[in-house]
Amino acid sequence: MAAPAPSPLTQTVRWLANYTRFPSSRLPEKAELLVLFATAASTEDLAKSNPYHVGMLKDPNFAAAMRNYTAQRRKVHIVCDNSAKT
Repeated sequence: MAAPAPSPLTQTVRWLANYTRFPSSRLPEKAELLVLFATAASTEDLAKSNPYHVGMLKDPNFAAAMRNYTAQRRKVHIVCDNSAKT
C-alpha cells in the first residue's frame, strides 16, 4: 500500500522549513499571508476533486462500509406499482 500523499498544509510547512528556516525566521507578513491563501485554495480544490483525500473519512472501516453501502444501493431495482386504485 502506498503512503498517502501529504496535504497541502503539510507541503507548505515543509517548504517554509526548507527555504525560509521556519519557524526560527519568517517571511514578511504579506508574503506569509499570500502563501497561506494559496495553501487554502489548494486544499479547497483538492476537497472538491476528491473529498476522501483531504481526510474527511479517516476511518478505513467507515470508508469501506460506505463503499459497500453504495454498491448495494446500485444493485437495488425498485418497482413502483401505481395500478392499485383506492
